[in-house]
Amino acid sequence: MWNSYFYMWQKKYNMKVSTKKPLVLRFDGKDITKNKEINLMYDFKGSFLNTLKKTAIYFTQKYNCYAIHGADEISFIFPEPMLLVKDLDPSDESTHSNEIIALFSQNLFSYFNIHFDGENIFWHGKCFSIPEEKLISYLKFRSGIIRNVMATYFLKSYNMPRIPNEKLNKIIKKCCSLKEYNPKGQIENGFLYYNGDLIDLFEFEKGNIKIIENNNFNLSQTDIDNFEICLDDDKNK
Repeated sequence: MWNSYFYMWQKKYNMKVSTKKPLVLRFDGKDITKNKEINLMYDFKGSFLNTLKKTAIYFTQKYNCYAIHGADEISFIFPEPMLLVKDLDPSDESTHSNEIIALFSQNLFSYFNIHFDGENIFWHGKCFSIPEEKLISYLKFRSGIIRNVMATYFLKSYNMPRIPNEKLNKIIKKCCSLKEYNPKGQIENGFLYYNGDLIDLFEFEKGNIKIIENNNFNLSQTDIDNFEICLDDDKNK
């Protein structure tokens, strides 16, 4: 009796994702914008931004998927969800959202923090399916969130606090007065990757694919194997 009762509640809050629609896994770094040790605009080996780039390249190359990242977040979009599901747990191949996000977030945590030059970063994660025709809409949506966060971040870095309820277009106008701010820049709008390649986000939104960088970090099968060995070592401890 009790088994069936609690399984009923477990099932109620354990959604299955589609095996035929693109699967989105979105992560937000915990308290990143509040962390004074992290500058979201710095791009050097071991920095938060540079490590996000490396993470996007690694996982998009491994799973032949998309990733958009910027500010304190990263989203992965898997056109073929079962490639991910089968890799995460070949013995089960569960399509329950909480199992997918739990397993993948461990890999994300491990890979990111191996390469990040700072204290471990923790992530809030969400997992859901979207219609294939909404892929570009989703990228535009996340890019808009990144633009909003980074515009506020730019102003704060110049001691120009955001006015409550101030509209984004006015904030962007203020930011454009700062020489470091580029309204069409990747730091300001987000970085888009597919299969390890950096792609022009604005061109992709128009339906065009323009590669900006081919595998900037030159990840090889050796890199993938070495990371997976690290994961196996962690599991065996």
